[in-house]
Amino acid sequence: MEQNKSNKYFIILISFFVLSSCQFDWVEERRIYLNKIEFGLSVKESFKQKSIKYFAQDSSNNNYSLKISNLQFKKKNFYGGSAARAKQIEIIGKLEYNFTNISSSKNGTLQISAWIPVNENNPQAEMNAQRKITEELEFLLLEDLAQEYWLIES
Repeated sequence: MEQNKSNKYFIILISFFVLSSCQFDWVEERRIYLNKIEFGLSVKESFKQKSIKYFAQDSSNNNYSLKISNLQFKKKNFYGGSAARAKQIEIIGKLEYNFTNISSSKNGTLQISAWIPVNENNPQAEMNAQRKITEELEFLLLEDLAQEYWLIES
C-alpha cells in the first residue's frame, strides 16, 4: 500500500518535470524571415509597422523576398428601406504581393471585407468604427499573407 502511494507521487513529480521542461516546445514562432521586404507607394506607414510582427528582414539566408506593391481599402454603401438610405457599409481591403526567390516567383492578390451598420445619428462614431475596422483588416491581411508564404514554402 505504501509503495503504491510513493509510486503515485513519484509519477506525478516526474510528469511535472517533463511538462515543465517541454513547455518551450509548445510555443510556435510566427515570425517569417525574408531576404528583403519592399513596400509600394500606396502602402501606409501603419501597415509597414504592423508587418514587423509577422515578417522580419534577414539577408543572410536564401529565403524569399517580399514586395507588397499595393494596399487599398474601399468603402461601399448598401441602401435599403422605404427612403433608400444607406443601411450598411462594407469595407473591402485588397493587397497585391509578390514572393520571389532565385528559382521562382509568386504573384497574388488577397481580398478581405467587413461590414458595419450606418450610424446616421452619430457620424463621428461611424468614422471611428470605419478606422478601427480598417486597422483590423490590415492584421487579417497580414495573417493571410503569412499563410500564403507557408503554402509556397510547403
